Amino acid sequence: MPRTRLPEVLERIRDLGERKGLRIGNVFHAGDGNLHPLICYDESVPGQGAVAEAVAGEILTFCVDAGGSITGEHGVGVDKRDYMPRMFNEADLAAMQRVRDAFDPERICNPGKVLPTPRLCGEVPGPYRAHPLERAGVAERL
Repeated sequence: MPRTRLPEVLERIRDLGERKGLRIGNVFHAGDGNLHPLICYDESVPGQGAVAEAVAGEILTFCVDAGGSITGEHGVGVDKRDYMPRMFNEADLAAMQRVRDAFDPERICNPGKVLPTPRLCGEVPGPYRAHPLERAGVAERL
């Protein structure tokens, strides 16, 4: 998103986290306006995972409304896939699929993802995994 819109979007994210009762840490490349919000939730609290997922969608909307993109440098996986129409029309999405199909006509690589990329920035899919220091009793998760 435009760097000039970062303060506004960060404030909206803070307000959203407060309204939904979730902590949201914002890691970003301030130089290019690329946000990586970290939505903290407790999967053991019934429904909190779904709230976190909805919050992620609202944050994507904030970014698109501010003139940003939901794609960034990490591609689009299952978490952002359903939000692509907020930014791209059907013709755009069809063109993206045709390009992908040119390289993977049987659609066997990363099924369910739109624009897959290597996992970066410490992203690990799936449920939370305790750090070895937590398992050893040396550290705790807050």
